[in-house]
Amino acid sequence: MIRNWQEHELFMDFSKCAPEGHGQPSDIDFFYMGRDWTLIIGEIKYEAGELKDGQRRLLEKIIKGYRYEAICLYIVHHENIHDGATMVDVSQCEVKEYFWHGHWRTPQKYTTVRDVIEHFAKPNVF
Repeated sequence: MIRNWQEHELFMDFSKCAPEGHGQPSDIDFFYMGRDWTLIIGEIKYEAGELKDGQRRLLEKIIKGYRYEAICLYIVHHENIHDGATMVDVSQCEVKEYFWHGHWRTPQKYTTVRDVIEHFAKPNVF
């Protein structure tokens, strides 16, 4: 849970991080380390948001470079602060896409973050 909301109102200037001015902001919203060092990372967006190409490429690199089994989730939530929402239960958020074994894929049925963790945490079944 983000505990200091005021900190998110600061403007972060990344333009001078690299000589060409190509420094880019990024973060990882979610990660889970399972049995046998399996790694699940996720980017969480509001339903109207989108996973930008730069974020996709960065997350792909992390997954491809990881030594053990790994998967990246593109997670979507539907809570809106303007409608009075104060919290998002990430375990129940929808997984719109996932990057696994070198490709972005779409789940065949409605899948939550909890579903993926429960499935992926079991050795050799995902």
